[in-house]
Amino acid sequence: MRNTISQKIIAGLILTVFTFSNTAMSAWAVDEVKPVLRTNGEETVQLKADVAITTAKNPVTLSLRDSDAKQVLRMFADQAGMNIIFDSGVSGKVTMDLVDVPLNQAFDLVLSIAGLTYVVEGNTLIVSSAGTEVSAAKQEITLIPVKYIDASAMADFLNKNIFTMKKPGLSSSEIVTTNPMTNELLVFGTKNDVAIAKKVVEKFDRKPLSTSIKVSHTTPEQMAELVCDMLLPATSSGTGGSTGGAASIKGGVVTGGASSGSSDEVELGGGEVACTVKAGSSGALAPMPLQSLAISYFTQQGTIGIMGGSEQQVEMIKEFIAQNDRKQPQAYLEVSIIELSESGSKTLANTWQYLSKNFSFNYASGTTRSDPNFPIFFHGNRYPYYAGPGQEPQYEVTKYTGPSALTYTINYILENNKGRVVANPRILITNGQESVIDLTSDYVKTVTSQVVSSSLTGAVQRTYEIGDDNGIKVTITPFISPDGYVTLNITPEYATIASRITSPNQQNPEIQDIQATLLQRRDLELKNVRIKDGETLVIGGMIREDEQKTIQKIPFLGDIPGIGMFFRTTATQRSKEEMLIMLTPKIINDDPVASTDTL
Repeated sequence: MRNTISQKIIAGLILTVFTFSNTAMSAWAVDEVKPVLRTNGEETVQLKADVAITTAKNPVTLSLRDSDAKQVLRMFADQAGMNIIFDSGVSGKVTMDLVDVPLNQAFDLVLSIAGLTYVVEGNTLIVSSAGTEVSAAKQEITLIPVKYIDASAMADFLNKNIFTMKKPGLSSSEIVTTNPMTNELLVFGTKNDVAIAKKVVEKFDRKPLSTSIKVSHTTPEQMAELVCDMLLPATSSGTGGSTGGAASIKGGVVTGGASSGSSDEVELGGGEVACTVKAGSSGALAPMPLQSLAISYFTQQGTIGIMGGSEQQVEMIKEFIAQNDRKQPQAYLEVSIIELSESGSKTLANTWQYLSKNFSFNYASGTTRSDPNFPIFFHGNRYPYYAGPGQEPQYEVTKYTGPSALTYTINYILENNKGRVVANPRILITNGQESVIDLTSDYVKTVTSQVVSSSLTGAVQRTYEIGDDNGIKVTITPFISPDGYVTLNITPEYATIASRITSPNQQNPEIQDIQATLLQRRDLELKNVRIKDGETLVIGGMIREDEQKTIQKIPFLGDIPGIGMFFRTTATQRSKEEMLIMLTPKIINDDPVASTDTL
């Protein structure tokens, strides 16, 4: 018996020691090994009044079924030691089971379920239906200063998103306005209204981020447009609703604080706003368009400015610029443009002339007429010639008095002309950037004439349209690959004057006025032409060749086989033009490491 009792006592002691040791080890493990909670940096603002009808921490335990809300609230007021007044519209029943709930929380739960609100005046609770204004509680104006954002936007946000949502303990109408002179909020509400407004202002009234990023290898304008077109549309998508979402708006001028003048003025430190991300509206909630993200560029400083946005957005834009602000390969392009022209003519002219006392005949250059100095006379020896109105007559046209004569002359002419025009421009081309070599000249394209007076000798007003594409123009877009090749998109355009359309001048018919100019074009479009570094590409075959043959003859005599050639005048004109373009690219290697290796 004694052994059994002793064994039981020893077993109890061992169990006690084992239990105590496990408890101690568990407590030590809890103290030493603490779980790490992950946070995502989110911040919240509680958009309801802080119910504090008592400072005592007395828990409430209740179990009620279909109890009158007034009686329940009166019981809570008694526990808090406060008076209570009910508005005439307060009604309703509540059913609850609460175990050890703080009195303030229980009071707030009943108000929320029953659709009621309250205000505190001294030691008295005034309870009314949600949406019912209690004018006695709104006899003060509270000024809340706003530092960095627009107070009117903040007032609109508070009125539409907080004070019209019928939250317990808060006003249910628009109670916030602004003083635009001082950028302050004016709150016509209770202490709870003022406390919520201050919380929201403290949350959003922060100095916007301002960052300047140096651009080294691209122009600030190009990089800013790249950020706006490629990066910001992905971050400014809508959040729901037919009218929701943000938008990227382009345009605007910033002048670094100075007033902006005309576009021709020089603005030191000025820049351009590339785009601005504006917040949109979603449903019944008002947006917060306070710190819009704006991208600007300053050409003179070589920087891109970021105003507003979050730190994550700024970092994203920095990474985007760092990835795309890379040095572009360049090449030295030597261009030789050669224009070859060759023209010639061959003329075989036969001239016949017959003179007698009464008759003269002349055939020259394919025309048949009387000799102007000795015309046909049927009677008399001469006739007077009047030089002008009121002038004395002059007997200058006389009759031929010499012996009869028949003369024949032959004229054979060969003419050859050769010309060569050479242009040898040298340009620096950048990867992906279009370059233009323009060797054109201006010309009168069309002429529009208009009589501005009704008299017979009225003045004529002419309007000239000037063209500027007569000549050679070459457009080149390169792609410089790292393997030592240059791929070119080449568009040569070659235009020459083909002919001019003229008409006699109205005041002086001997003068021909230009009405229009017709061009002859020879254009090419070459895509993805691949040239090795240092090699020459020759573009040829742009040839224009013309041939004109004119035959003038004496009727019947010029058609006689064999001897008809002596009564004909033949003129042949030929012209030939060709343009050659030779391109020689040389890739520029300005990599410091490569330069060192080369040396």
